[in-house]
This record gives sequence, C-alpha cells and structure tokens, in this order.
Amino acid sequence: MKGLEIIFGARDLPLLENQVDTNSAFSDEELLYRRVSTSELTGGELDPSRLNSISFDKEIDGAPSVLRGRFSSPLDAIHVDCAGGKDKSDCLVYFMAVGEIPGPLRSGDGRDLVFPIVHRPLPRCGAHSVIGCCEEGNPEKTYVVPSRKVRNDLRAKLATRLLPITQIFDIATKKPITPSFTP
Repeated sequence: MKGLEIIFGARDLPLLENQVDTNSAFSDEELLYRRVSTSELTGGELDPSRLNSISFDKEIDGAPSVLRGRFSSPLDAIHVDCAGGKDKSDCLVYFMAVGEIPGPLRSGDGRDLVFPIVHRPLPRCGAHSVIGCCEEGNPEKTYVVPSRKVRNDLRAKLATRLLPITQIFDIATKKPITPSFTP
C-alpha cells in the first residue's frame, strides 16, 4: 500500500477547543487523521475484521473519532491530549479525505445511511471530530446507531480508503520529524 509523506510545520501541542472555528465547514478535500493500533493490521494492511475502534455508541460522542486536517497535524493523532490522556506513541497514523468517506450504505431494514463528519472539539484537542451516522436525506442529520451489517460494511470500506502516513517533514528545515511511521 502506498503511503503519504507530509511536509508540515512543527508545532508542539494540538490546538485547543477555543483556538478553532467550530462553524467552519468541511470540504471534500480536507484530510482526516486517525490513529491505528498495530493490532488492527494483518501483514501490514488494515484488516476490517480487526478495526474494533470503528464502533458506534448510543450517543454521537461515541462514534469513531478523527482529527480535522484543517486544525491539526498528523502527529496530533498520537499526542496525549488527543488520545484521552493515554500514551499512543506506538500507534500509526492514517489519513483520508472527507470526500472519501463511504456511503450511503443500506441497512437491513432498507434505510440508506450516510456518515457525515461532525466537528466535536475537546478542551485540549480542538480538531477532534467524529464520523457520525444518519439517514440519507435527513435535513437535521439526526444521529442513529448503524446496524451491525452497516458497521461491518463501513469497516471494510474504510480499510481500503485509509492510507498510512509514512513520514512527516518540517516545512522550514525539510528534515524528518520523528516518529517515522511504518506499517
């Protein structure tokens, strides 16, 4: 699988909730970053059957999380402030564009479900967002928990669309910023 090398200016900390524009719309080209545990890989590739972190709770805040590229760098995905206070430096960082989010997907009861990205900043991680779920055509985008079939379909499609970030470079010095990611 091809990865991506990103040139990005070094920044010590993720942006805070009060440092981001929560009203700013997502563009189809905006990148989303997601950390992935090596336990979710098989032979260096994302394995849909092991993507346990792609789950949905009863409330939208329990939907799969991503970071908005507009307000973050790939390194923020493994930063302790964006990882719920946990050390995730052993994780890999993957990306995809908003326009690559799968959907609509048909549920067993015949509903077509779509997956809008919803910006849900956290106090210490302003780029935090979630992959929501709602019925296609619902103007309020009322959150619904997708069925097991839809969750499995979504995992399979995300596994083919998420790509690894292999290295990050400082824009000023053009030198690699550690860590180097290798799936």
